[in-house]
Amino acid sequence: MIIGVVSDSHDNIHLLRKALKSLVDHKVEMVIHLGDIISPFSVKLMKEVLGGVPVVAVKGNNDGDVYQIAQLFSKYNWQFYSEPTIVNLGNRRILLLHGYGSVENTRSLAWALLQALDIDAVLYGHTHQIEVEKRNEKLILNPGEVCGYLTGKGSYALIETKSMKTEVHVLDA
Repeated sequence: MIIGVVSDSHDNIHLLRKALKSLVDHKVEMVIHLGDIISPFSVKLMKEVLGGVPVVAVKGNNDGDVYQIAQLFSKYNWQFYSEPTIVNLGNRRILLLHGYGSVENTRSLAWALLQALDIDAVLYGHTHQIEVEKRNEKLILNPGEVCGYLTGKGSYALIETKSMKTEVHVLDA
């Protein structure tokens, strides 16, 4: 199973559209958004570009109208979680979370959860910094930021769940 992973789109419609079109071109079977979608109109754009590709997302600390975001996810038969969650994808148990506090706190939390739980991967956002590392066959991934507000470039990741091969792609703003 090939999944696309994005985070921190922060209503940058231009780069979100670009990232989603790239994911469709890669023929992803699912998209994961790790939070900070921000507004319902970004969810509508996701549906417009992705069509029938399912989406799973977790709430970020900056997501605004969470009620409307959740309503749209329900309407599209997508999954939106207000808290970190574990999903089963392609025979893999994957923990999804946005992040909390500083970069250091978020990274420490992600690593602690990866080591403490019976999971294959932790996917997180919040820091706007790309991180891809494997330890003991377990993956930790932060796809960076779609919005490009802090780095000047948008990014997204692809994961092939059978091998857990992971690629990060960077988009020019």
